[in-house]
Formats: sequence, C-alpha cells, structure tokens
Amino acid sequence: MVPPRKSAGTASWTLSVIVPIILIVLILGADFREGPKTAYVGVLTAVPFFAAIFGSPLMTAVTAVITWTSGFLFGLLASDGNAPAQTVRLVIIALAGFIAVGASYVRQRRDIQFREAQREAAQAQALRLQAGQDDLTRLLNRRGVYERLESEEIHDATVVVLDCDDFKEVNDTYGHLVGDEFLQGIAGRLTGAVSRSDLIARWGGDEFLIIVRGPFVEGSEVAARVVREVSSRPMSTSAGLIPVSLSAGAAPLSSSTSLDQALGAADRAMYQAKGRGTGHVVVDAAASDGGPPA
Repeated sequence: MVPPRKSAGTASWTLSVIVPIILIVLILGADFREGPKTAYVGVLTAVPFFAAIFGSPLMTAVTAVITWTSGFLFGLLASDGNAPAQTVRLVIIALAGFIAVGASYVRQRRDIQFREAQREAAQAQALRLQAGQDDLTRLLNRRGVYERLESEEIHDATVVVLDCDDFKEVNDTYGHLVGDEFLQGIAGRLTGAVSRSDLIARWGGDEFLIIVRGPFVEGSEVAARVVREVSSRPMSTSAGLIPVSLSAGAAPLSSSTSLDQALGAADRAMYQAKGRGTGHVVVDAAASDGGPPA
C-alpha cells in the first residue's frame, strides 16, 4: 500500500516552524556551551526570515514569537550581565520578526497572483483550443485550420474536401442523434486513415477537410485511399449498421497558392465527384501531373 503523500500544509509548517525551532535550539545550544553569555542571541534575527521563505504570515508570526521568547528566556537563564545589550538584541529580534511577517505576506500575495496568472493563461489556452475545435467530432474546425496554417509555412500539400453521400437520408431515416454518431464515426476513421502530420477538420455539416503534406501526386493518391478505406464497411451506430460513402475533391496547395484558392478548387472538384454518383474522387483539372483514377 502506497503511503499518503505529505500535504503542502504539513510541509509548510515543518519548514517554517519546526525547522526554525531546531535552528533556535542549535544557536542557543552553541551559545550556552561557551558560557553564561548571550552573544549568539543576535543570530536569532535570521530565523524568522527563514520561516518567511516557506510559510504563511501566520506561520512566520508563530516562529517570530517563538524566536523572541527563546531569546528572552535564554537571557534570564544565561545572562552575561549586560542587560542593555540583551535588550537591544531582543528589540532587533522583534523588529526582524515584524519585517519577516511583512515579507511573508508580500511573498504570499505574489505567489497567489502568479498562480492566478497561470490559471488564467491555462483557461485562455483552453478556450483558444476549444474555439478552434469542432464540438461534435473533436477535429479542427475552420478557425482551427486557419490558425494552424498561420503558424506554419506549407510549400507542398494537397487539400482534400470530402462530403458524406446521402447524409440527409441518414438524418431523415434515423434522426439527428444517429446522424451525429455517424459523423463521429467518420471522423474517427479519417483520423486513422491519414498521417499524424496531416490536418483533419470538420469543415461544416457533413463536409470534412484533409490537408495532406507532400507532393500533390501523393496527396491525391491518399485522397483516393481514404475514400476507399472509410467507405469499405458500414458504420456501427445505435440504430444499427449504416452504409458509408464519401465523395472527394483534391487540389494542390503550395507557397504560391492561398488556402482559399486551393479550397475553392478542391470544393469544385468535390461537386464534380458528387455529380458522377457516389464514392468518387476528382482531382482539380488545372493541377499538373494529374491524379489517381476517379
């Protein structure tokens, strides 16, 4: 059985109170060994500051009181006969205690502000990621794609726009909840069919987008393979097995071509594919090197 971890509160009390008490014992013990005097009592001024590093203002105040009381009692038991000097030492220890409590308060406030800043930054990052993510499929959405591409320079890639054939019939026959399951299943298959370096997004409704990195010839081949793999077997849903069919259009994306231009070309090619029936892939006619057979 794994022993429970020591809580942060217990650790703070240990470092800010118990360890300082041990320091006090060591300091006064060394003083006592040298004879009946209180020369080392002044060293106790450092003890509250040690507590301020690790503890809260309350913990530091407790340590400061213990420190001053220890110096006072030690002066009664081992006085060197120099009462004025002892009084000065006690005053300095008291001042050091007050300063240490104030320092602990300032440190604690800064720690709180730092944690709040970290939490706000994490929340802002989470919101930014959510804003770029499709709620249903957990794929990127339009905004997410544009944000990703803004931070990357793509020299050679293929834009593939895919549309679910007859998806309206799925919704009309089985209802929108099953339709959502259907889209989630397609998103999962698309994710498993491409490389991790490729971008996948739900482009809206029943349309998906893939940006395949690499030469256009290879990208258009990937588009044809993805359509075959995703459509190779029915989709399992709560309403049973539903056939899957995709139509796709592919167009090149390069440093000389904007994403919007490539999207427009791929979108036109996709509608040409849908005009041929179901399960077809059409490559942008203006693209060089051609593409795989539709």
